[in-house]
Parts: sequence; structure tokens; C-alpha cells
Amino acid sequence: MFKYLIAVFIMCSWLHSQEQNRPFDYPLAVKPLLNANFGEMRPNHFHMGLDLNTGARENLPIFAPADGYLSRIKIESGGFGRALYFNHSNGTTTVYAHMNSFLPAVEQFLEQQQYEQETWKIDLQVPVGKFTVKKGQLIGYSGNTGASEGPHVHFEVRNIKTENSLNPLRNGISMEDNVAPEVLKLAVYDYDKSIYEQTPVIIPLIKKGLSYVAVKKIEVPFEKVVIGIIAIDRMSGSSNPNGIYKAILKKDKLPIAGFELDNISYDFTRNQNGHIDYPLRFKGGPYVQMLHCPKFFQLSIYPASFNKPYIVNSNNFQEYQIDVSDAHDNISKVTFDIRKIGTTEQRKFSGQAMMINKKNVFESSNITFEFSPDAFYDSFHMDVVSTPSTQVFQKSNLYQVQPFSVPVNSSFQVAIKSSVGKIDTTRMVIKKSIKGKDEIKKAIYGKNGFTASFKELGSFQLLEDLEPPSISINISNGAQVKGGDQLVCNVSDNFKSIRSFEARVDGKWLMFKPRGNSYSYRIDEHFPLGEHFLTVIVFDEAGNRNNLKIQVKRN
Repeated sequence: MFKYLIAVFIMCSWLHSQEQNRPFDYPLAVKPLLNANFGEMRPNHFHMGLDLNTGARENLPIFAPADGYLSRIKIESGGFGRALYFNHSNGTTTVYAHMNSFLPAVEQFLEQQQYEQETWKIDLQVPVGKFTVKKGQLIGYSGNTGASEGPHVHFEVRNIKTENSLNPLRNGISMEDNVAPEVLKLAVYDYDKSIYEQTPVIIPLIKKGLSYVAVKKIEVPFEKVVIGIIAIDRMSGSSNPNGIYKAILKKDKLPIAGFELDNISYDFTRNQNGHIDYPLRFKGGPYVQMLHCPKFFQLSIYPASFNKPYIVNSNNFQEYQIDVSDAHDNISKVTFDIRKIGTTEQRKFSGQAMMINKKNVFESSNITFEFSPDAFYDSFHMDVVSTPSTQVFQKSNLYQVQPFSVPVNSSFQVAIKSSVGKIDTTRMVIKKSIKGKDEIKKAIYGKNGFTASFKELGSFQLLEDLEPPSISINISNGAQVKGGDQLVCNVSDNFKSIRSFEARVDGKWLMFKPRGNSYSYRIDEHFPLGEHFLTVIVFDEAGNRNNLKIQVKRN
């Protein structure tokens, strides 16, 4: 009898462990299809999850893929929009972003916290066990909120302890995929030159059977060679191009370099810029992913066990192979022969040398740049071209960094001295422009002039902003409203730099929800019956303030 009980206990323990180790269920009740996969190249970051296809529809029910509990709620106008985080007993967190709505109890808890903290934008830690779910239980509905370009569900799997994002297709989510990656081209670089100061040798590939071969043998005039690839992946039943999972460079069947996109920290997702040929992509070219770790990098996608910073090229042709894989271990093999021929041309560059792993300070006329030691992935030469100001509010020349197609890993400081007469030091901003996009930052006055921090190179100019933002609302002074009516405030600013928006009824905060330059609120229990004063206060980035105050009666 005792042996029988032991056997039953062992069997129950085994079944429990099997249940614990079972893959996650797919969280949507539709055919599993991806709009994007883990590790895809995106502007300034790796894609950190799966974009689940919803057939361009919103409000699809989302189901818990495993037992767990709600651990976090995040609400923001950009980014994830409306997102839920659930912790599971296997040590992972699953994330669901761009949602439209949550379950009523969760929505009620969220609103209570938003009113207590007087903020719509919130990153809320939920008490353990307050909201638990079982596998297959409804958790909310899909949407198109935040920085979403169309209806879908952004789904992530994270390690609870490290908070690193894991590749869901390698960590619990199963999808049909029998299609190997497509490898389109090779890119060859000279390691002894900055990647930002050379043009790669691009070699097309042709498919022969199940493999890819270079259209010709590669001859380059340098000894230290860095290899990049242009490749995409597709899944069974879908023509959507996705990113690849892994690429390993081999010589004589032994791995010597490569990368694997399986475990990435949000602290280092921006380092994708060092994994690619950034200038080529910046100028409209394809993503070239490097098989070799850059000269200064902080990401473990390059396994240290076999990674080499370059391959040594000899005068005789040597054969190499690249295994390009997707997350389901479908592999495409690439072969190429390469040798050194001739000598490389030495080119001189103007400007100041900006060095890796070193603090760099660049000074030119009335502008100064300060970069921390972890700012650059490779060295390069930097210069600044100055153009005189043309408008009264422009309080410095326009300073254009050359080249500005160089990625910066960490924030850097820009200090500009005014080149004109009397100014209001409390109302100054610095505008950065790049590829038609502007960024406005409050400028802090100090001994070096006016300072602000940025993360991208471009053109910089000091501006004086004395104009407050404007406010309009869809009701007039003395208006009568009732429950369910919607109030809409539209705000605008001369530099399109609204820093904060706040609305109160008789001094009590109201939750207006942002959407672009509009803020809306639907009359509810937080707006009491009777006559009241509604006040709206808006600040721009320079600190200019505008108020709107009207009398409103709720029936």
C-alpha cells in the first residue's frame, strides 16, 4: 500500500511538472499569424516580442495563455498604449500591449489608482494575488492604442527576475513554421576602417537547391574582414517578411562568429544600432545585420564562446559557410569564397576624431557636445556646419552635425551660447531636427550657455519661446452638461511641445485622456451635480502657461 501511495505521489508530481512545463496557449481565438517576430530590426531598437495578427480588427478577446496573476498595468499615449503584465509560476511574465480595454474589475482598480495619483499616464504595480487568472480565462480586448500602426496584439515573454525579453517562439508559444529564412545578400567591410566611414562591398546571392551561394568569388583589398547579411524569414501560410533568429559563420564546419536573438534586456535594446549598418539604413537602404561584434558593444547576442571581431583574409581563396536559422530551427546555408587582392585606399577625413570607450568633447564656435564613454559603437570624425539664423526667435546659428547618420547609444549634452542680445533665460529651448522631425527640449542656463540632452545627432538651434500654448473646449462658459456628455479640449503650441495638461473641477482632478493634441473626458461621477468651475492648465516645454476657466452646470 505504501509503495502504491508513493507511486501515485510520483505520478501526480510528474503530471504537475508536465502541466507547468507545457507551452503557453495562443492568447487569441484566431489562426496564429504574425505581423512581426522577436528580434526584428526597428528604428533604434530590437522588436522585443511578437505582433499577433488580428486580421486588422479591434476588440478581439485575449485569453490568458497560462495560470498566473496580474502584476502590472501600464498606460501611456505612445509606446504600449494600454498594456497588462501577468506573472506565471514558470518564472516568466507575459505582456499584452495596444489593448483597448480590460476586464471591468481591472478597469475600476486602474481608474481608482489614476485618480488617487492624479495622472492618466501610469505604470502601476498590482498587489500580488489581487487579480488571478486561469489558463484560457478572458483578460481583455485587443486594440490599436499607443505607438501602433494598425490593430494587433504585441505579446512578450519576459524573465521575472531579470526582466529580459525572451523569444516567445523559443519559450512557450508554438506556431506552424516549415519555411527557412531567405538570405538575399552579403555585405563585406574593412575592420580597420570605421563602419561609418566606408561603403560595404555588397554581394548578391542566388539560391541553388536548399542553399545560397555568392554570385561570384569575393575579392577585397583588406585583410581584416567583417561580414554582414541581409535576410528575412517567413512563416508557413504567410507572406509577411519577419526577422531572422540566428546566423552563425563557420570555417571548416567550426563556428567562428555570429549572433542569436533569444534574450534581450530593455536596457540594451537601443544597441540594435550597433548590430546593423546604421548609415546604410539611415539613408534608406536595407537592414544589414553584422555577424561580428562591433568594436564597442554591450549586448550578449554575440555568444562570447566563439565570436571573433573579424576574419583574417589571405591571398588564397578560403571558403566560409553561414547557417541562417529561424526560431523553429529551419536553416538556410550560405557559402562564399573570399580572398585578399591589392591594397586598400587610405582616405583622410576632416573634423575631430570621436573615439570609442572614451569621453568625447566637441567644441565649435558657440556650440559644445559632450559624449560619455559608451556613446559610440565605432570611432569616426565629426564636424559641425554653421548657418546664420533668419528669425527673431532664433537665438543662435543653426548647427548641423556632419555626419549625422551615426548612432548614439546614450544621452549626450548639447550646450549653445546665444549669439544675439538680451533674451529671457527662463524661456529658452533647443530644437533638434533630423530627417524632417523636430524635438524640443527645455534649455537650462549655465556657464557654458544653454544646455539640453538628446539621443540623436542632427541639426541644433537655440530658440526663445515666449508664446504660451492655446486652449479651446467644445462647450461655452455657462454651459449645461449631463452624465455621458463628452468634453474635448484641443491644445496647440507654436513649437508643438506640450509638456503637461491638467483639468480640475472646483480644484478636484479630472481624468482627461490624451489623443494627439486633443484631451477628452466623459462626464461621470467625478463631476458632481450643480454649478462648478472647470479649470484647464497647460504648459509648453519652455514653461509658458495658459489657463482656461469656465462655469459649467451639471444636470
